[in-house]
Amino acid sequence: MRGGIVPTRLAALGALVTALVCSAVAAAPAGASDPGVTSKTITIGFISDLTGPASSTFFDAAGGIDARVALQNAKGGVDGRKIKVVVKDDATNPATYFAAASDLAGSGVFGVVSTSSVGFGGSKILQQAGIPVTGWGFDGPEWGMQPYTNMFSFYPVTATAFNGNYYTYDYWGRFLKSIGVTKLAGLSYSISPSSQHAIDTTLASAGKHGVSTCYNDKTVQFGGVDFTAAALSMKAAGCNGVTVALVDSSDVAVAQAVKNAGMKAKTIIGGTGYDNTVLSTPSAAAALDGQYMDTQVDFTPPNTPTQAMLNALRKYDPQYKGGLPDYGTYVAYLGADLMIKGLQQAGKNPTRSAFISNLHKVTSYNAGGILPGSVSFSLKNFGTVAMLPKTYCNYFVQLKNDKYTTTNGNKPWCGSLVAGGS
Repeated sequence: MRGGIVPTRLAALGALVTALVCSAVAAAPAGASDPGVTSKTITIGFISDLTGPASSTFFDAAGGIDARVALQNAKGGVDGRKIKVVVKDDATNPATYFAAASDLAGSGVFGVVSTSSVGFGGSKILQQAGIPVTGWGFDGPEWGMQPYTNMFSFYPVTATAFNGNYYTYDYWGRFLKSIGVTKLAGLSYSISPSSQHAIDTTLASAGKHGVSTCYNDKTVQFGGVDFTAAALSMKAAGCNGVTVALVDSSDVAVAQAVKNAGMKAKTIIGGTGYDNTVLSTPSAAAALDGQYMDTQVDFTPPNTPTQAMLNALRKYDPQYKGGLPDYGTYVAYLGADLMIKGLQQAGKNPTRSAFISNLHKVTSYNAGGILPGSVSFSLKNFGTVAMLPKTYCNYFVQLKNDKYTTTNGNKPWCGSLVAGGS
């Protein structure tokens, strides 16, 4: 999913922040190097959309973080300390995320892994408490803007505007052109500027390669599943490609509506739709048959580090039954991997400030080779367009006859940074 639910302003989340930050500081255990740290354990929090409108994508995300943490603990943890995880469900609600973040800050967790569409709801309290946050910054702009230097995204922060522009990579346009799309439509959520910006930048990337925009609907209800009218409008506009930045349930509904309308169009799903949940649901598999998904991780076939992730899921995540893990599962796994990287950088007596300052010294992170491109956490470039890699890569897969095939000869599509949307 390339967009979450983001309000036009991150402020006005309540006057409780200062008091809650004070209580978080007071909660630090005596004798510990920092909150959440004892001589034997490090406690971190995890927040995700386990229920609510986005749960079709994230319902099993907790299994991903549990697997990565269990794998690390089996190796002795970090500097002899085992990692403990406190899981919170934000119910896809910014206010609930705020409550979850406040509770974690007040209970004195060391850091937080955030895999949420509504993470902006509690980002301020986590920042003011100096709590490190890792994950994928798809929910909003805070991941790449001051003063949120405590936040680290394992994927380029394309939901942040720099110099008034949002950015993506032109591999989108190159791929769309390669499959014959000449007129592209976009669909995004009405209450999610990040979803809208994801589509705007994709349309701009397509335009760089001669693919015109035929339709751009930014009025989709979050989690909506009725796209009959939209499909008819896209058909009337002559669109032969449709790209979306939605959650799983909406993805399937769009693809089915396109087929029902008799459109001769290719649907390109942003991030979701590439998993065993689709394959095990006949109606979803039928709706998405012949369509394309973009993905940051290639599971067909997996490379060596990706296979290691699948092995960990199989061993430690009881919800994982093999095959392609859900988007929410592997995104949570990667967020945990980055948290562990930060803990390793923080030293034998880890503090939050050491975690943050030392992780900012890491200038090439790709989850040990799972991701097809690397990001830099250089503090020098934080909050500027320079924090985005000049080139980045992504995979596109096609579902055909209940089987996913990676395009481009099983190689990622790579492209240059392009601006689009403001």
